[in-house]
Amino acid sequence: MKTGTRLAAATIGCVLLILGLTLPAQAHDLQAPLYRCAPAPEGHSFCGYGQERDHHQIIDTCDQLADGHGLYTKYTLMGGKEGKVGDANGSAAGCGIRRVGSASAPIVRFNVCLDIPLEPDPCTGWVWA
Repeated sequence: MKTGTRLAAATIGCVLLILGLTLPAQAHDLQAPLYRCAPAPEGHSFCGYGQERDHHQIIDTCDQLADGHGLYTKYTLMGGKEGKVGDANGSAAGCGIRRVGSASAPIVRFNVCLDIPLEPDPCTGWVWA
């Protein structure tokens, strides 16, 4: 091999290695479980979870406990827009799923809350995405 060909092959190899190391790190999903299912002391079992996925663009809320209380996931996008996604069918199969972010306005944080008649609703701490 000529020196120029070797240099080109080494450069391409380095670029592929760098891409291989950085792309998976950006494609992570984060999940926050909620364990406080009712006002204390009754509820400390697993209620469900909220998660951020698909490159900080989708929020899922999954109610896992048939206790008559719903769950919702609050989120904040880059730029400050806020919202929430609930699980409309409760603990039945399927979750509440909504694409709320984009490449230019990704999800930057979220938390999961129990939807009960208390002020404020009990929530997990904020998870930074």
